[in-house]
Amino acid sequence: MGDVEPGAGRRDEVAAGPPGPGDPPARPDAGPVTLPNALTTLRLFAAPVFLALYVTGDLRWAAVVYAVAAATDLLDGLVARALHQHSRLGEILDPLADKLLAFCALVALAAAGRLPIWLPVLVVGRDATLVAGAAILQLIGVGGQIRIAPTRAGKYATFALAVLVLGELAEDLAPDLRPVLGPWLPAAGLLAAACVVVSLLQYAGVFARAVRRGAPVTESR
Repeated sequence: MGDVEPGAGRRDEVAAGPPGPGDPPARPDAGPVTLPNALTTLRLFAAPVFLALYVTGDLRWAAVVYAVAAATDLLDGLVARALHQHSRLGEILDPLADKLLAFCALVALAAAGRLPIWLPVLVVGRDATLVAGAAILQLIGVGGQIRIAPTRAGKYATFALAVLVLGELAEDLAPDLRPVLGPWLPAAGLLAAACVVVSLLQYAGVFARAVRRGAPVTESR
């Protein structure tokens, strides 16, 4: 799952409004056809492939597909930063691919009894709450004044979930690793859950201030 964090480099730190007079100029849009977008699209399509492989019992290939997909979450941000290939399409696809991969992995492992059901419910519930909150902001006329972007806590949650899933897959493939990984995987799950809750509270604060002020909100975490 230096100063580059999981999935960083293509998105702002938190929900933010349009740039103000003192903000740096917006980065130019590199367009839809870029290497970072190709990596993100690979992750988007890899998610259902992983789910199908895991459900059919092909654990080895499921682990390979998930590992490659998780790696693209780091690589697309690094490549976008190195090649200056930021794009609006990437801002949309990147979190969508993250959420789909996490959803497929958590649901598959929970259905197999490897994870508690409350963890995928918490993650999906957080995302559903954000979508509902964004819809409410649109209805009351302030939705256009903020832009949703992952918080630092959300990035940490994505990283912890990737570690958790990879650890569970490693235990599936090599049961001898269970005594070694056993104490650490529940800790990764609890850390991910805590980060999900913190990120939800951060978004709730940003949404609440946007409603109160009816003005752009910018934060730094």
